Amino acid sequence: MAVVETIVPIFLIIAFGYIIQGRGFLKEHFIQEMNRFIFLFPLPVLIFTGIVKSNPGDVEFAHILSVLLPTVVILCISLLTGLVIGLKQGRLGSFVQTTFHGNVSYIGLAVLFYMLGEEGLKRGSILIGFLILVNNILAIAVLSWTQHQHKNILKLFLPIIRTPVIIATFCGIAVLYLKISIPGVLLRSMGILANIALPMALIIIGASITIGTIRKSFALSGAISFLKLIVLPACSLLICKLLGIPLNEMLSGIILLATPTATTSYILAREIGGSADIASGAVTLSTLASPLTFIFWASILQ
Repeated sequence: MAVVETIVPIFLIIAFGYIIQGRGFLKEHFIQEMNRFIFLFPLPVLIFTGIVKSNPGDVEFAHILSVLLPTVVILCISLLTGLVIGLKQGRLGSFVQTTFHGNVSYIGLAVLFYMLGEEGLKRGSILIGFLILVNNILAIAVLSWTQHQHKNILKLFLPIIRTPVIIATFCGIAVLYLKISIPGVLLRSMGILANIALPMALIIIGASITIGTIRKSFALSGAISFLKLIVLPACSLLICKLLGIPLNEMLSGIILLATPTATTSYILAREIGGSADIASGAVTLSTLASPLTFIFWASILQ
C-alpha cells in the first residue's frame, strides 16, 4: 500500500498536466519554454546538489555496470527482434532506441526522490549522468547506423557532452571526489531552485502526452513498452544478483531502468531520420503503463 501511495501521486500530477493542457490552460509555446527552462537550470542543479551531498562510496563501479550492461543487452535483444519482424532503416532504428532510452531525468528522478527520499536522489543522480550519456550515444549510433549516416555521427555526439545535465554530473563528481567545499548559503539557494524541477517536469510531461499517436503503431509500441518496462529492469535485477549487489542498493538503478521511453527519443527520431510515429507512440504508451510497472517493481524489491 505504501508503494501505491508513493507512485500514484506522481502520475496524478502528470495526469493533471494532461488535463489542463487539454483545457487550454497551457499553450504550446509555454510548454516548450518551460521544458527548456527546466532542462537548462533546475534539473542540472538538482542533479549537481544530489551528487555533492552524497558520499563517494554510495555508488561503486558494480552499481554503474548494473545499469549499463542491461542497456546493452536490451539493445541487442530489440535489434534482433526488429530484424526478425522485418523492420528496416528508420523504423528499425526507432524501435531499438526506444527500448532502452528512458526518461531518467524527469520521471526517474521524481520516483527516486518521492519513494526513497534524499538517499535515493544521492545514489540516483550519479547513475543518471552515466545513463543519459550512454543512452544518447547509443540512440544516435543506432539511428545513424540504420540510416547509413555514419559520416555525420561524430557531429551529433558533441552536443550530448555539452548538455547541462552531463556537465552538472561531472562537475558534481569532481566537487565530491576533490572534496571542494560549497558555502551553505549557496547550497541552500541551489536547493530552492532545484525544488522547482520535479513538480514542473511532471506537469510538462503530462501536457506533452498525445494519446492519438498510439493508434498509428500500437503493436510496436506495446512491444517496446514490454521490453522497456519489464525486460530491461529484469535484466538489471539478474545482473545485480550476479554482481552480488544487495537488494537495498539495486533499487535505484532498477527504478531508473524501469522509466518509460524518453521524449528525447522522439526528437532524435525526427532529427536523424527515424520513425517519429513509432517513437511518439512508444513514449505515450510506456508513460501510461509505467505506473503499474513501477508499483510492480517497487513491490518486488521492497
